[in-house]
Amino acid sequence: MKKLVLKTALITFGAAVLLGVLILMILCFAAPKTMMDFTASMGMDGLSGNFAYSEYERSGDLECLARSYLVAVEEGEDEKAFERWEKLYADEGFSAYCQSGAPETEGLPAYSYRDYLVGSAARVKFRLATDDAAKEQVLAFALGETAKSFPEGNPTIALAAEAISRQDKAFAGTLLARLKSSDFEQSEAFLRLLSALETA
Repeated sequence: MKKLVLKTALITFGAAVLLGVLILMILCFAAPKTMMDFTASMGMDGLSGNFAYSEYERSGDLECLARSYLVAVEEGEDEKAFERWEKLYADEGFSAYCQSGAPETEGLPAYSYRDYLVGSAARVKFRLATDDAAKEQVLAFALGETAKSFPEGNPTIALAAEAISRQDKAFAGTLLARLKSSDFEQSEAFLRLLSALETA
Protein backbone atom coordinates (compact mmCIF):
# COMPACT_ATOMS: atom_id res chain seq x y z
CA MET A 1 0.00 0.00 0.00
CA LYS A 2 2.81 2.39 0.92
CA LYS A 3 4.58 1.61 -2.35
CA LEU A 4 1.41 2.42 -4.29
CA VAL A 5 0.98 5.76 -2.47
CA LEU A 6 4.65 6.63 -3.02
CA LYS A 7 4.47 5.69 -6.68
CA THR A 8 1.32 7.77 -7.15
CA ALA A 9 2.94 10.73 -5.39
CA LEU A 10 6.06 10.50 -7.58
CA ILE A 11 3.98 10.29 -10.75
CA THR A 12 1.91 13.30 -9.67
CA PHE A 13 5.04 15.30 -8.78
CA GLY A 14 6.70 14.39 -12.09
CA ALA A 15 3.60 15.38 -14.04
CA ALA A 16 3.44 18.72 -12.18
CA VAL A 17 7.10 19.45 -12.93
CA LEU A 18 6.63 18.52 -16.58
CA LEU A 19 3.54 20.72 -16.82
CA GLY A 20 5.46 23.62 -15.24
CA VAL A 21 8.31 23.21 -17.73
CA LEU A 22 5.86 23.09 -20.63
CA ILE A 23 4.12 26.26 -19.44
CA LEU A 24 7.46 28.07 -19.15
CA MET A 25 8.47 26.94 -22.64
CA ILE A 26 5.17 28.14 -24.07
CA LEU A 27 5.56 31.52 -22.34
CA CYS A 28 9.14 31.84 -23.60
CA PHE A 29 8.02 31.50 -27.19
CA ALA A 30 4.51 32.94 -27.10
CA ALA A 31 4.85 35.70 -24.49
CA PRO A 32 8.47 36.89 -24.17
CA LYS A 33 7.31 40.24 -22.75
CA THR A 34 5.65 38.44 -19.85
CA MET A 35 8.85 36.47 -19.27
CA MET A 36 10.86 39.70 -19.56
CA ASP A 37 8.89 41.27 -16.71
CA PHE A 38 8.91 38.07 -14.66
CA THR A 39 12.68 37.51 -14.90
CA ALA A 40 13.34 41.20 -14.18
CA SER A 41 11.24 40.96 -11.01
CA MET A 42 13.35 37.95 -10.00
CA GLY A 43 16.58 39.91 -10.46
CA MET A 44 17.65 37.94 -13.54
CA ASP A 45 18.54 41.01 -15.59
CA GLY A 46 20.57 39.27 -18.30
CA LEU A 47 17.79 36.81 -19.01
CA SER A 48 15.25 39.63 -18.90
CA GLY A 49 17.26 41.49 -21.54
CA ASN A 50 17.26 38.44 -23.78
CA PHE A 51 13.49 38.11 -23.45
CA ALA A 52 13.16 41.83 -24.24
CA TYR A 53 15.13 41.22 -27.44
CA SER A 54 12.91 38.25 -28.30
CA GLU A 55 9.87 40.47 -27.86
CA TYR A 56 11.42 43.07 -30.16
CA GLU A 57 12.02 40.39 -32.81
CA ARG A 58 8.42 39.25 -32.44
CA SER A 59 6.66 42.62 -32.34
CA GLY A 60 9.16 45.29 -33.40
CA ASP A 61 8.73 47.09 -30.04
CA LEU A 62 11.58 49.63 -29.85
CA GLU A 63 11.19 50.01 -26.11
CA CYS A 64 12.03 46.33 -25.73
CA LEU A 65 15.01 46.67 -28.08
CA ALA A 66 16.31 49.66 -26.11
CA ARG A 67 15.83 47.76 -22.87
CA SER A 68 17.67 44.71 -24.22
CA TYR A 69 20.50 46.98 -25.39
CA LEU A 70 20.86 48.74 -22.03
CA VAL A 71 20.78 45.43 -20.14
CA ALA A 72 23.58 44.11 -22.37
CA VAL A 73 25.59 47.26 -21.60
CA GLU A 74 25.04 46.86 -17.86
CA GLU A 75 25.97 43.17 -18.04
CA GLY A 76 29.25 44.05 -19.78
CA GLU A 77 28.29 42.19 -22.97
CA ASP A 78 29.70 44.77 -25.36
CA GLU A 79 29.46 42.75 -28.58
CA LYS A 80 25.82 41.87 -27.92
CA ALA A 81 25.13 45.49 -26.93
CA PHE A 82 26.76 46.75 -30.14
CA GLU A 83 24.64 44.47 -32.33
CA ARG A 84 21.47 45.62 -30.59
CA TRP A 85 22.54 49.26 -30.75
CA GLU A 86 23.05 49.05 -34.51
CA LYS A 87 19.45 47.88 -34.93
CA LEU A 88 18.10 50.51 -32.56
CA TYR A 89 20.02 53.39 -34.16
CA ALA A 90 19.14 52.31 -37.70
CA ASP A 91 15.41 52.09 -36.97
CA GLU A 92 13.45 54.94 -38.56
CA GLY A 93 11.47 55.34 -35.34
CA PHE A 94 14.57 55.88 -33.16
CA SER A 95 14.33 59.68 -32.88
CA ALA A 96 10.62 59.62 -32.11
CA TYR A 97 11.19 56.88 -29.53
CA CYS A 98 13.88 58.96 -27.82
CA GLN A 99 11.40 61.81 -27.40
CA SER A 100 8.54 59.72 -26.08
CA GLY A 101 10.19 56.59 -24.70
CA ALA A 102 12.43 58.02 -22.01
CA PRO A 103 11.82 56.13 -18.76
CA GLU A 104 11.09 58.04 -15.58
CA THR A 105 14.21 58.06 -13.40
CA GLU A 106 13.99 59.55 -9.93
CA GLY A 107 16.95 61.43 -8.51
CA LEU A 108 18.81 61.81 -11.82
CA PRO A 109 19.23 65.01 -13.86
CA ALA A 110 16.84 65.35 -16.78
CA TYR A 111 19.42 64.86 -19.54
CA SER A 112 18.40 64.02 -23.07
CA TYR A 113 17.45 60.34 -23.35
CA ARG A 114 18.87 60.28 -26.87
CA ASP A 115 22.18 61.65 -25.56
CA TYR A 116 22.18 58.96 -22.89
CA LEU A 117 21.64 56.15 -25.40
CA VAL A 118 24.13 57.53 -27.91
CA GLY A 119 26.66 58.20 -25.16
CA SER A 120 26.43 54.66 -23.88
CA ALA A 121 26.87 53.42 -27.47
CA ALA A 122 30.00 55.57 -27.84
CA ARG A 123 31.41 53.97 -24.71
CA VAL A 124 30.63 50.48 -26.03
CA LYS A 125 32.22 51.28 -29.39
CA PHE A 126 35.30 52.67 -27.67
CA ARG A 127 35.71 49.51 -25.60
CA LEU A 128 35.44 47.42 -28.77
CA ALA A 129 37.85 49.61 -30.78
CA THR A 130 41.05 47.69 -31.56
CA ASP A 131 43.08 50.41 -33.27
CA ASP A 132 43.40 54.18 -33.74
CA ALA A 133 41.25 54.16 -36.87
CA ALA A 134 38.36 52.56 -34.97
CA LYS A 135 38.80 55.08 -32.14
CA GLU A 136 38.71 57.91 -34.67
CA GLN A 137 35.38 56.60 -35.97
CA VAL A 138 34.00 56.55 -32.43
CA LEU A 139 35.22 60.11 -31.87
CA ALA A 140 33.58 61.32 -35.08
CA PHE A 141 30.36 59.55 -34.08
CA ALA A 142 30.26 61.16 -30.61
CA LEU A 143 31.14 64.64 -31.85
CA GLY A 144 28.61 64.39 -34.67
CA GLU A 145 25.85 63.41 -32.23
CA THR A 146 26.65 66.23 -29.78
CA ALA A 147 24.58 69.42 -30.03
CA LYS A 148 26.45 72.68 -30.65
CA SER A 149 25.19 73.98 -27.30
CA PHE A 150 27.21 71.18 -25.64
CA PRO A 151 24.59 70.25 -23.02
CA GLU A 152 25.19 68.21 -19.89
CA GLY A 153 25.26 64.45 -20.38
CA ASN A 154 26.07 64.57 -24.10
CA PRO A 155 27.79 61.74 -26.04
CA THR A 156 31.19 63.47 -26.15
CA ILE A 157 31.24 63.70 -22.36
CA ALA A 158 30.33 60.02 -22.11
CA LEU A 159 33.14 59.07 -24.51
CA ALA A 160 35.64 61.24 -22.64
CA ALA A 161 34.64 59.62 -19.35
CA GLU A 162 35.30 56.18 -20.85
CA ALA A 163 38.70 57.21 -22.20
CA ILE A 164 39.72 58.79 -18.90
CA SER A 165 38.57 55.77 -16.88
CA ARG A 166 40.71 53.56 -19.15
CA GLN A 167 43.65 55.96 -18.78
CA ASP A 168 43.97 56.36 -22.53
CA LYS A 169 46.05 59.55 -22.45
CA ALA A 170 46.67 59.55 -26.20
CA PHE A 171 42.97 59.50 -27.00
CA ALA A 172 42.25 62.09 -24.29
CA GLY A 173 44.83 64.35 -25.92
CA THR A 174 43.28 63.85 -29.36
CA LEU A 175 39.81 64.63 -28.00
CA LEU A 176 41.10 67.72 -26.20
CA ALA A 177 42.71 69.06 -29.37
CA ARG A 178 39.56 68.36 -31.38
CA LEU A 179 37.38 70.18 -28.85
CA LYS A 180 39.66 73.22 -28.73
CA SER A 181 39.38 73.61 -32.49
CA SER A 182 35.61 72.94 -32.56
CA ASP A 183 32.73 75.39 -32.76
CA PHE A 184 30.89 74.09 -29.71
CA GLU A 185 29.52 76.72 -27.33
CA GLN A 186 31.68 77.38 -24.29
CA SER A 187 29.08 75.98 -21.90
CA GLU A 188 29.88 74.99 -18.33
CA ALA A 189 29.90 71.35 -19.40
CA PHE A 190 32.34 72.14 -22.24
CA LEU A 191 34.78 74.02 -20.00
CA ARG A 192 34.56 71.34 -17.31
CA LEU A 193 35.38 68.66 -19.87
CA LEU A 194 38.38 70.60 -21.18
CA SER A 195 39.71 70.83 -17.63
CA ALA A 196 39.19 67.11 -17.04
CA LEU A 197 40.98 66.20 -20.29
CA GLU A 198 43.88 68.53 -19.56
CA THR A 199 44.55 66.75 -16.28
CA ALA A 200 43.85 63.23 -17.56
